[in-house]
Amino acid sequence: VEVRKFVLSFVEEVCKRYTELLLKLIANLNMLLRDENVNVVKKTILAMTQLYKVALQWMVKFRVINEMQEACWEMVSAMANEIIQLLDSDNDGIRTHAIKFVEGLIITLSPRMPESEVPKRHENDISLDRVPTDHTYIKYNALWEEGKAALEQLLKFMVHPAISSINLTAALGSLASIARQRPMFMSEVIQAYETLHANLPPTLAKSQVSSVRKNLKLHLLSVLKHPASIEFQAQITTLLMDLGTQQAEITRNMPNLKELRKRPRDESDPTLKKMKMEPPLE
Repeated sequence: VEVRKFVLSFVEEVCKRYTELLLKLIANLNMLLRDENVNVVKKTILAMTQLYKVALQWMVKFRVINEMQEACWEMVSAMANEIIQLLDSDNDGIRTHAIKFVEGLIITLSPRMPESEVPKRHENDISLDRVPTDHTYIKYNALWEEGKAALEQLLKFMVHPAISSINLTAALGSLASIARQRPMFMSEVIQAYETLHANLPPTLAKSQVSSVRKNLKLHLLSVLKHPASIEFQAQITTLLMDLGTQQAEITRNMPNLKELRKRPRDESDPTLKKMKMEPPLE
């Protein structure tokens, strides 16, 4: 098991540096995703969270795709679908890793917007806005649909009555991250939070209910700070009040509208400045 985990780490690092080696190594990763050892499967999901982006970034550089590249991308896509299915795994840890993968997939397969929050470590990551709409092989619209379908799966997973406390906590965090980085999905996220608050899973113990409510409050406050939360302020405020949040704390976490109006959007958004400076991907 330790050997397989070491091989995984090695493959991930090598492929990040020399992406063309994915052509030869993707089949090995595919086998490890089906390994009988839970820890190996979890580590493979973790590796694929990074390598999916690496593979997509590499593929869009080429205007003409050869058969080996085509086969490689097909396997990467098939593995992504397989990991989405692992949201139904019997193992709690595998499900948690699958949630994080799906979060990353949704963010990659949707366009970065002027209001998107971009974590520093992800500034150079590929996202849908960097995929040419006229690429001969990688189809922009198909990827966009896949991203939206992945969000549907995550939302469906979250309302499962038998969801565990650990999985629910992970999903709450992932949805907040998606809302901040992809504000076009904020409506779906707020709706999911409302549904969850009204129908907490009956399987949760009292202490778990308290923990989930605390997490929900923290994530709602983090979403409230985002400029795009303006049109959802009434819903967010109602939820926060129901969760016992003081009005002063809610007000403190509201986005500063004066600041937003003062600054031209492209000046206030480092992502936009960065995109202007960067040459388009060939």
